[in-house]
Amino acid sequence: MVHHSGRGFRAFAAIVTTLAIGWALVGCGSSESADSTATSGEGNPSTTASSSPDSDSSSASGTSSTSSTSSPAATADGTCATSQLTATVSTGSGGGAGSLYPYIVLTNHGSACAIGGYPGVSLAASGKQIGAAAVRESGSSTTLTLQRGQSAYSTLQITQAANLSESACKPTQADSVVIYPPNQKTSISVANKDFTGCANAGTAIVRVKPLQAGTGQ
Repeated sequence: MVHHSGRGFRAFAAIVTTLAIGWALVGCGSSESADSTATSGEGNPSTTASSSPDSDSSSASGTSSTSSTSSPAATADGTCATSQLTATVSTGSGGGAGSLYPYIVLTNHGSACAIGGYPGVSLAASGKQIGAAAVRESGSSTTLTLQRGQSAYSTLQITQAANLSESACKPTQADSVVIYPPNQKTSISVANKDFTGCANAGTAIVRVKPLQAGTGQ
């Protein structure tokens, strides 16, 4: 009787031992799974951090590109602003009958803009206007669209001061031509000593025609 009970006890002990080993293995598996999940969680912030600088770098690069290609802009209504124009004075069609006929040429170096009508023109010496501003001559006036690099020109007629009486003109050597693009309050001064103006403000010797497309050449 006692011998039989001993065998039963050993069998029971073997079962308990087997169950204990099984539970230990299950516990190890759960621990490894938890460790694996923790490692994966740490990887996600790392990925997010690396993608964020890439995004910022792309944004900064885009801003830099826009800035480097920017150019002087037209006014709010699309009119050519003085800041985007350069001016030159050419010999134009030369001279005859006591007058000179130079061209003033306005060239756009900015975004596309509209220009048309009459520029304001006067002769100057030492930074001061000589005589009256240019008088407008009748002519066909159209609105032009100037793309970057395109020009518009206007023909001037400048009466030679030597053909006028001294008292009426008071001849004074000019050293520049001052040009106001249409509808602008800022001028462009072009150095030029080809013309003699009249200091008498009541004597108009400069006339201007409407702008046309091109340079006149």
